[in-house]
Amino acid sequence: MKSKKSFFGILVLVLVFGMMVVGCDEGNNPDTPPTPQPGESANNPIEHIAETNLGLMTSSASGWRQLLNSIESTGKYINLDLSACTMTGTIFNPDATVETGKKYIVSIILPTVATEIGAGTFSSPTFRNFTNLKSINGENIITIGDYSFLRETSGDYSWSYLQSVDFPKTTTIGEYAFSYTRLETVTFPQVTTIGDSAFYSCYSLKNASFPVVQNIGVGAFSSCSYLESISFPASAELGLTSDSYSNPFTRCSKITFTLNGTGSLSTIENGKALVRNGTILLAYPSASGVISMDNITALDGKVFYGCGAITGINFPQVTSIGSEAFRNCSNYSGISIQDVSFPKAIIIGSYAFADCLSLQSASFPLVTTIDTYTFNNSRNLMTLNIPSVTRIERLAFYGTDNTELTITMGYNRPTLGSWIFGSSSEEKTVRVKVPAGATGYSPFAGSSVTVSGTNTTENWANGFRGGGWNGTAFAQYGAGYIRQNITLIIQQQ
Repeated sequence: MKSKKSFFGILVLVLVFGMMVVGCDEGNNPDTPPTPQPGESANNPIEHIAETNLGLMTSSASGWRQLLNSIESTGKYINLDLSACTMTGTIFNPDATVETGKKYIVSIILPTVATEIGAGTFSSPTFRNFTNLKSINGENIITIGDYSFLRETSGDYSWSYLQSVDFPKTTTIGEYAFSYTRLETVTFPQVTTIGDSAFYSCYSLKNASFPVVQNIGVGAFSSCSYLESISFPASAELGLTSDSYSNPFTRCSKITFTLNGTGSLSTIENGKALVRNGTILLAYPSASGVISMDNITALDGKVFYGCGAITGINFPQVTSIGSEAFRNCSNYSGISIQDVSFPKAIIIGSYAFADCLSLQSASFPLVTTIDTYTFNNSRNLMTLNIPSVTRIERLAFYGTDNTELTITMGYNRPTLGSWIFGSSSEEKTVRVKVPAGATGYSPFAGSSVTVSGTNTTENWANGFRGGGWNGTAFAQYGAGYIRQNITLIIQQQ
């Protein structure tokens, strides 16, 4: 009850003072509107220090719930200081299911006994209903749970108002913890782990510093389109999944990286790009124009994801291209990458060139496998050179629409996943060109052959039309997956 008395005492003083000011103003000039009083808006909150036992915060009988009820009943916006409060346990969980009173809290200082902010969910973030919360301080918070401050996912989908945070001892930031907030600058001096998508779509974020971080999760800063600078150790691990890497900085088109200490990471392109071990390109989200790099041997996952301003590339030494490396490298103005050639590439990951709407030709003379969805929705692709290919996975050309496609292959036919062109209904002509003496491309026997319509003969051609081919027969689903609207022409080069 000490907290409630303190709160109402402040309100009485404010209301009395307000009556005096309003009376004076109205006496001098009745046409002058009343002066806004403290607590009447989120821009002019009242200071409130609470000294109470919050109890088990998710209980309807808790001290926390009583405090929220009193805040709701007075209807005044406040800066809430809970630093002196006690609570059951050390996890601060304001109960996302409760709406009462939270809209009036503009800033909050967490109890000094709290060491963790409880995890929420995507549909129910921990700080749900704190619709006017602009700042938060947690002196002893070690862990910020998943989805803690993620913006509301219901209603009008507005951003969270959260603009500033101070967590000097935090070591772990959970997944989506600050996604969609309005943070402009963040400094976490002790953080070692940043979860996947932790700052996803923080459109206002401009500067970030993590001097001792060890792990930065997948998509941690994805779509932070105004992020200008970020600093972290050169020894940090970035974007690691169970079996691969994915660029944490996609669509950060203004970013410059600053590294401290020693480690496997370094920067090139005036700090705009990240490299591992001097040869593996990890992130270059601001790439534009013609990109040429002679020393890079590998392009890792999502390295150029969404870089629609790239107009040309030259990577003569690259041997592997990661998943989604060039995905969505499209620009609706029409000025984006149209031709790609990787003379030494052997490996191409899934979705590597998906959604490249302007891409017209691609050449990979040493590539052995075309992975799942590699050219998904690259609907203007017209020519593809893959003479060393031994395997084309299912859905590799899904969504390439009705643009006629010419593919140059080698002497020995590749095995095929089923449903290579997916289920789209557009009519499409595909020409497969093979060298003289090529074998296994049945029913090709040295002169041009066309397979189309309802033809379901068990051969390589119908395997390519959707049936799949294991080397001697249809693979898995067989004739039922043959796309009748695909006309396949096999001819000698």
